[in-house]
Amino acid sequence: MTDFAALLPWLFGLGVVAVLTGGYLLDRKRRERIMTFCLARGWKYVNEDLTLADRWSGDPFGNGDRRRARNVIRGNESGRDFVAFDYSYETHSTDSHGKRTSTTHHFAVTAVELPAFLPTLEVCPAGVFGKLTEAVGLTNDIDLESEDFNRAFKVHAENRKFATDVLTPRTMQYLLTAPKAAWRIRGSSALRWTSGRLDPAEIITNTAVLDRVADGIPAFVWKDHQGQPRYDPQT
Repeated sequence: MTDFAALLPWLFGLGVVAVLTGGYLLDRKRRERIMTFCLARGWKYVNEDLTLADRWSGDPFGNGDRRRARNVIRGNESGRDFVAFDYSYETHSTDSHGKRTSTTHHFAVTAVELPAFLPTLEVCPAGVFGKLTEAVGLTNDIDLESEDFNRAFKVHAENRKFATDVLTPRTMQYLLTAPKAAWRIRGSSALRWTSGRLDPAEIITNTAVLDRVADGIPAFVWKDHQGQPRYDPQT
């Protein structure tokens, strides 16, 4: 028993090394798969881009600390430039004994560029609430003409008219059939995000959904917002 007790720290150390090594190998294989996918589609890949971690406001951004944007992919899909990446941040808690625990939160983010700066519009599946609403004074839970859409999504916007202009009956019908995820128009970007890690194949879906939303915006909306000052509303 004594000999076994003496071995415990050594065995524990081996276990930690095995876990870290296994995690490193899995991450490396995942990066290799991502890079192979990017090469096949003509996309560009970088391991990390520090500027993206605080580029936007609203969920999932601005929470916790140690914010990082890794496995960054840039390219063009559906005629629009995009950037997609693994976004993560850490939160911390302390129990009654003073033990501090850190939790890492992971999200997959896809953003496409828009040809004009637009007011803010956020659409989340029912049950998913972002923190952007209170931060920038968006109108809460706008009801639209489609009851099916109202049950499936929560809509927040700077003003109701912009929401109804963008979310036309055809766009709402499309979103009811498309894979569900939270998305936001803010400034010259349209973003879509989900919890978890980035799957490069899902970028095609995400950009297609955002492109369909952008293509469905009436011409008068784009005309009304062309020539808007090129400031970044996230900062």
